[in-house]
Amino acid sequence: MATRLIKRWRRLISPDRVALTGSIIGLSSLLLGWLTIKPNRLAAGAALSLWKSFDAAGAAAIAGLWLLCLTLSLVKLRRWRGVGLGVSADAILALTFVLVGLASSHLLEGEPPAARVSPGAGFWVTIAGAYAVIFAARRQLDDQRTWQNLVSWSGLAFLVFLLSIGWMNNISVMEELSGYQQRFIQELLQHIRLFAISVTAAAAIGIPLGIWATRNKHAERPVFFTTNIMQTIPSLALFGLLIAPLSALSFAFPVLRDIGIRGVGVAPAIIALTIYSLLPVVRNTYVGIRQVDPAAIDAGRGMGMTRWQVFRRVEVPLAAPLVLEGVRTASIQAVGLTTVAAIIGAGGLGWFVFRGIGQAAPDLIILGAIPVIILALLVDAVMRTVVRLGTPKGLGVESR
Repeated sequence: MATRLIKRWRRLISPDRVALTGSIIGLSSLLLGWLTIKPNRLAAGAALSLWKSFDAAGAAAIAGLWLLCLTLSLVKLRRWRGVGLGVSADAILALTFVLVGLASSHLLEGEPPAARVSPGAGFWVTIAGAYAVIFAARRQLDDQRTWQNLVSWSGLAFLVFLLSIGWMNNISVMEELSGYQQRFIQELLQHIRLFAISVTAAAAIGIPLGIWATRNKHAERPVFFTTNIMQTIPSLALFGLLIAPLSALSFAFPVLRDIGIRGVGVAPAIIALTIYSLLPVVRNTYVGIRQVDPAAIDAGRGMGMTRWQVFRRVEVPLAAPLVLEGVRTASIQAVGLTTVAAIIGAGGLGWFVFRGIGQAAPDLIILGAIPVIILALLVDAVMRTVVRLGTPKGLGVESR
């Protein structure tokens, strides 16, 4: 009898490690402070636990949803486990956003005008845990794209809805945004402009370099040696190394200064970001062309195609998914690295991060950091779609 029960238990239990990790992270957030009430934007303030931040029903609902995620991450439910995990994680996100907005209004009643309510460690840890569970759900729903998209974007869409109706206006980060609204839009557009130009330039340079490396054995080593070395230079060091030569050039040739090429500002930022974006583009282009089946190339030649026609009609379509994956990797990487460009006066969302560090204002740092994360997720989603559209039908290679 005991043996049968053990066998049934083993059949029932099939842990998803990513979902299990996310669930444990989420449960650990229940022990941390969820909201912090501060007398002003710079003061440390007092952290409130989950049970003191929200009413008992709301706190119990969050705890119950995390226990449900833990159970689903352990129990084998075939295709429905992914749906259950995704819906549960999105419910945690939605409930957390609603309760935080509601609690922030109550906590500020009777407080002086300078008082602030900030999300605490528990809030951020539970968000991280929820997105780990969502990532696990996405993997289990690879063959159900509608559910996959619903699970991936429902939480973010609900947050955008709450922000649009002003539900979370009493949160300290939103109060910082209200004071820097015009500057935020300006720096967001500048951030997008910087990484978009850099990745475009890296693709224009890196793809030909990758092709050249596949065609010329003497070019392969220097191309990869140079791009690998450039990738190892710390970002701040590379920005600093570009200041002196660009300054010298701008003074030697005033026309360069007139078009905006100086030691600081946009020019060194774009050059540095382009250099950092080269390696994934070059590497994926090289691998993509190299992995083309020689039989396909021979078949093209057997049909009377010229070398150029074989390259254009056979090698390029078959290598396209990997090449686009390289551009996707470079794009996501550039979104994050562009934050550092603000330190040399190039602007972008890093302006808020470094200003917040200088003022010891954590909410200002968050105002710059969170949009970078969201922007990276959006860029990733867009590039995954581009990779999927660029994959020839029947090839059987898709971006995950």
